[in-house]
Amino acid sequence: MNKKVLANLIYAVCALVFLGLMVLIARSYETADLPEKEGTSVAIFGDSLIAYDQGDSSVAAFLDRYCEERVTDFSFGGTTMAYTVEDSTPASDRNYLSMASIVLAFAADDFSLPRNYDTKAPATEYFEEREQQLERLDLENTDIVIIEHCLNDYHCAVPIGSLDEDTVYTYLGALRCVVENIRSINPDIRIILVSPTEKWMPDGTNASDYDYGGGVLDDYVRAQREAAEELGVEYIYLYDLYDTPGVDIDNNPISGIEYTVDGTHPNYYGRDLIGRTIAEYLNKD
Repeated sequence: MNKKVLANLIYAVCALVFLGLMVLIARSYETADLPEKEGTSVAIFGDSLIAYDQGDSSVAAFLDRYCEERVTDFSFGGTTMAYTVEDSTPASDRNYLSMASIVLAFAADDFSLPRNYDTKAPATEYFEEREQQLERLDLENTDIVIIEHCLNDYHCAVPIGSLDEDTVYTYLGALRCVVENIRSINPDIRIILVSPTEKWMPDGTNASDYDYGGGVLDDYVRAQREAAEELGVEYIYLYDLYDTPGVDIDNNPISGIEYTVDGTHPNYYGRDLIGRTIAEYLNKD
């Protein structure tokens, strides 16, 4: 073999080795960007009724404490079941974090939509970390999904709609989309809907008597309850939970609005009661 042929052969081998190394490096960068997926026993989604506290006295923390399963919190305050404005993009405001949008992202295995909400807005400090946790969730290896979404759909006057509608811009249309997409990912998963608790306005008016434009809160809760039966998912009714008598740390009786900090968001005793009630439902099986 003459020197020219040998040199060309060496160059060709070196080129192939270099190309192989570049492919390996490129693949390592690609896989480095992919979050490692992890399932959980119980994934709980919801709005600020679940997400109001982020510490050891959150609803999810109480649920984890009382429950026999491992609980992971994926709740975001201020979010809804449905997309809230029909002429907006899915990423507008907090639509990206609506339950419908989250589950559509899981179904498409694509969490690349931009986050357009103000991350410096009050009570959003935990959003970025929770979003990263959300992207790591493996629904195929999750046993139970608990969904508490209804109150902000009421606040935003999202049309209740019907389960027959093929839309994510009504409450029931979005709910059907959520259930169907979760089942397409994991047919064996348990889906449990949770109703909101009662709500009082600053003047003391109960939400059962106040209509933001889509109906009173009772209308949404009734639609949610009926839809759960029609969709064949489990349901935990918490709407009258605050009728449960309790006592505070000083042994003073508490009930009704006294379980909240402002008529809506649960205080320590309200969060404990919600977490304990959901845990009792899970533990009975």
